[in-house]
Amino acid sequence: MYDDDLTNVVLNVHRRNAESTSRLANHPLTRAYLEAGLRILLREFSMERTAADDDRFLRPLATLTRETVVAEVANGPAELPRQGTVGSFRDRWHYFPGYVSDLARYTLRERRMYADRDLAADGEGPLADGEFSRAVHEIAYRRMVIAMQSATLRFRYSAIALAARDETLHDAMAAVYNGVTGIWERMIDAVLTARGLSLRPGTTTLELATMLTAINEGLTFRIASDPGSVALDDERRRTLLGKAALALFAGCVDTGDHATLEDLAERIARSSGAE
Repeated sequence: MYDDDLTNVVLNVHRRNAESTSRLANHPLTRAYLEAGLRILLREFSMERTAADDDRFLRPLATLTRETVVAEVANGPAELPRQGTVGSFRDRWHYFPGYVSDLARYTLRERRMYADRDLAADGEGPLADGEFSRAVHEIAYRRMVIAMQSATLRFRYSAIALAARDETLHDAMAAVYNGVTGIWERMIDAVLTARGLSLRPGTTTLELATMLTAINEGLTFRIASDPGSVALDDERRRTLLGKAALALFAGCVDTGDHATLEDLAERIARSSGAE
């Protein structure tokens, strides 16, 4: 089940050489500690509340401590070790903030990057050789539904705030978002190539992917705060993300006039629309 390399995820685990560091980072017990922390985060940031929650205010990540992580290892899946100790935890992360940083990177990657990778793979074919607008709307709808169903969305609220004060956490989040943007950048490149299209001068696929990722994040946070928002229409499987993606595509793809976005905007602004 767990066959991916964690060397570039668990960055706060160190040994005297790269081989030893990689071996410890990918040790089953290291994965068990990360999975234990993930379960704690999912419980803390789930939408379920208890009567006790109504009478107290919990600071973000209040339930995440070295002791709770070590204890939670016992509740893990059968394929991972179920015996944790403070000593083996400290052997990996001497300082707890280092663990939190790696956990943030692991959580965001496990619950965000892999979902984007699979969705991009599913969508590349229909976008490259199918009904383009329909495919865009469907991919956008699925992306937003995935985000809304994930408890880690609420974790990202806290992680963004914490990253402003924690350089290691800031770097962890930046690495994950760069990875996610790269997934969509490569898909856009593949789709444009398949359709024989290119972007307007001065516009890159990285910029387009970054804009789409940012719009997705913003709309997702908007819906989380305002569930009645028009940003998501389950009945029609339509989203404002899909509409924004089509608008960006229409504006950024070179139609043969080789005009920059600025030139195009000026031309539209100066046009009266009269024959």
